[in-house]
Amino acid sequence: MVPLDLTPHHFWMLLVIAKAAPLSLGELARAMWMDNPTVSRMVQQMTQRGYLTVGPDPNHGRRIRIRLTPEGVALNENLVEISEGLRGQAEKNMTDEETATLRDLLCKYIRNLDVMVANDLPGVPIRPHHAPEAPGKLPSVS
Repeated sequence: MVPLDLTPHHFWMLLVIAKAAPLSLGELARAMWMDNPTVSRMVQQMTQRGYLTVGPDPNHGRRIRIRLTPEGVALNENLVEISEGLRGQAEKNMTDEETATLRDLLCKYIRNLDVMVANDLPGVPIRPHHAPEAPGKLPSVS
């Protein structure tokens, strides 16, 4: 992501926030499969660059809520276009059926990883999964 001066993790983080904001730090960390301190540093970096804003959660005194700034929203338009292009290239020469099968298998794989994490690390919250919008479709951040 050099042309935008973003790391792949920052790229992904901004897409996730755009799709699901406002998010708490813990929700963002789970969505990205990362620990809270790492995500906190990333949020701080993107806040300093003007792409994110962090404010208090009105329903929880110690929790923050993370959102895109207007500059972050404008940047996100470019990120969505880039991510769609990347997805298109990754799925090039695949039939719709092959793409659906791949997405279904990847969803199963991720659910299995979540179970492994939950069983090996008691008390660690499992990354929430939402049912695909349609059969064969992964929830998407783009």
